[in-house]
Amino acid sequence: METLNNLYKNTVLNTAVKCIAICAMVVMVVVGVTVYKANVTGLAILILFTVVYVQLPGLMILRLLSMKMRHISTTLCAGFFAGWAFVTLQYFISDLTESNIVLYCIGPIFTIAYIASVIKQKERRICSNRFHFNRLSAAFCVFAALALFYALLSTQYLYLSPAESDFTYMNADKAYHIGLIDSLSHGWPLVSLWVQGRIIKYHVFTELLLSVPVRLFGVTADVAFFSFNPILTTYVFGLSTYVLFRELLGRPERAGLCSLIVMLSNLYLTRSIHTSLAFHFALINDNAVGYGISGAMLFLVLFKDWYKKYESNEGHIKELLFLTAFTMLLTGIKGPIAMVLVLSLWGTFIIGFILRKVSFRTALPLLLLSIAFLVVYVLVMGGKGTSNGSGDSIFAFATIANIAFFHDPLILFMKGMGLPKIIRLAVMLVVFMIFLLTAFILPFTIGYIREMILVFSGRKDYDFSRVLVYACFLVGLALLFVMNYSGHSQVYFGLVAVFLAPLITFWFFEDMEGNRSALMRIVRAIFVICLILTSLTLLTHFKGMIGSAIYHSDDSIEYNLYMSISDEEYNAMMWINENTPEDSLLATDRYSSVPPAEYNYENRWTNRFFLYATYANRFCYIAGSGYNLPAGDWVIRKEMIETNEQLYDPANKARGDLARELGVDYVIVSKRFNDRGSLKSDDYIPCYSNEDIDIYEISGDN
Repeated sequence: METLNNLYKNTVLNTAVKCIAICAMVVMVVVGVTVYKANVTGLAILILFTVVYVQLPGLMILRLLSMKMRHISTTLCAGFFAGWAFVTLQYFISDLTESNIVLYCIGPIFTIAYIASVIKQKERRICSNRFHFNRLSAAFCVFAALALFYALLSTQYLYLSPAESDFTYMNADKAYHIGLIDSLSHGWPLVSLWVQGRIIKYHVFTELLLSVPVRLFGVTADVAFFSFNPILTTYVFGLSTYVLFRELLGRPERAGLCSLIVMLSNLYLTRSIHTSLAFHFALINDNAVGYGISGAMLFLVLFKDWYKKYESNEGHIKELLFLTAFTMLLTGIKGPIAMVLVLSLWGTFIIGFILRKVSFRTALPLLLLSIAFLVVYVLVMGGKGTSNGSGDSIFAFATIANIAFFHDPLILFMKGMGLPKIIRLAVMLVVFMIFLLTAFILPFTIGYIREMILVFSGRKDYDFSRVLVYACFLVGLALLFVMNYSGHSQVYFGLVAVFLAPLITFWFFEDMEGNRSALMRIVRAIFVICLILTSLTLLTHFKGMIGSAIYHSDDSIEYNLYMSISDEEYNAMMWINENTPEDSLLATDRYSSVPPAEYNYENRWTNRFFLYATYANRFCYIAGSGYNLPAGDWVIRKEMIETNEQLYDPANKARGDLARELGVDYVIVSKRFNDRGSLKSDDYIPCYSNEDIDIYEISGDN
């Protein structure tokens, strides 16, 4: 132990580790540019946009609100989300005024104001907290490097720029979000971003943020999503994870080490023994969950500071208004995560009120936060005609267990043993929790039960902010099991629980730090052993993904026909982007992402219509019905597809009238997938053709 302490205190060694980790991150970005052809100009614009339009204006807002944080990491994290909320507000103002002048000017004005305020200060530093490189945690730098590597391996390192490759792999989920960015760059539509004439519920504030540089500076959405988003994800998720531990642990100097331990624990293993569903959503940032989790972590920190002032009757109104705006932003980023926080706030309040530890007046600010949540959830994400993507019912018990790799064989094994159903369910729950929390499962379980007993028995003070963390875990886990939120998307609820479990574990270790009993030694030993095993699973994941990354770095390989875009298709989309009006509506016959033998109307996962819209930056008829339409509405999808097919029928002499009726301006024929022959007519005027694509412009009314 003394040797380890000496190594930890070795300044030279710490500095070397930090420098190596930082250099490794730089090299990763360079590899993205040189090997995977990330656009350097686009990256530079996006980085400058984040600094000038988001981060620095956010810091200025904190100054205007006189909000001072204890550490530079908290200041930067809160400033980033403040700037994000500010950009979101500007977006809606620009939509109302039908002008981009607000989006263009306000960010730089606030940045200049912030820099001017810094220059006026004698200390001349960017934040009110001084940064020292020698105080930077070496463990945190390693954590950040591993997080960036994880993010890049499943984003940029699988994506070659279509301009540089004959065929480029395109994940349909990511194409969907890139298309949303493109759609939002045109301005906020009053109906579905994808399905013509239908109102669809979705969380779009992440795509909204990334759409602004696309809208203002012409950066392409694929560069924003594949090349820049992993870097931004690492920055935001890394900062918020560090802030969570630094602000809520009793030993803030351990925050970097705790962050690294979370990374090595490889949380929420599913489908295979080495694949983390938690990291898949948070670091690869599928569906913007990474930003949602980051926001939830920061919310808990900010709430603690606000509640402390609220209890002591200090000035807290500005902080409450900030929390209210933050709740609205978080709801628009990922509604289910904000829902967990709001429900947990009320649960914590009700329990505290019953125990006579919380005054009734606390309900008023909680009501304000709840209204903020509902305003965005109902007005922005919802509306008449919306529905759950997986059906009408919002409840479906334990369907999430189906994505666990051990589910089916374990059930069959227990059935073979003749175990009663109640016992099988209990075993499944225990096993599920083990793979959910991995290395944390034992100390977390003991710590959670221990805390509950101490608080309810009155042997420990009722700390609202601390109890809130425990409530978030319980609510998140409960909703994970009972909700039917757009298929397996109810995993969003559970991820709140997953990423708070380490904090609860570290609280337990802090509380028991002086305990030298045999039981605690066993618990610590098991934790270390499990951490070693999960670190090996993480290493296995990296090894497998590196192989995929190397494969995708070869621009001569031929990708799956249904999950790729050819250079000819890309060139055709660039032609559309450069030669057609921005509000053009395109028809496409490339709507399947699977071979014809596997295709059916009912399965929304095999109905994806939006790939061309991703690159053309245009609207596509029936573009997103594969994802957006609820399962029960497959008949509508079938009708739309059959109507669309009439546009491609050479025998249909009225296809021009149909196109004009639907508002279609251009018809794209995918010769890679369909042999239709020529559609040329008085109504269909050929305007572009290459080996894979024919494009026809629809003539005006005759």
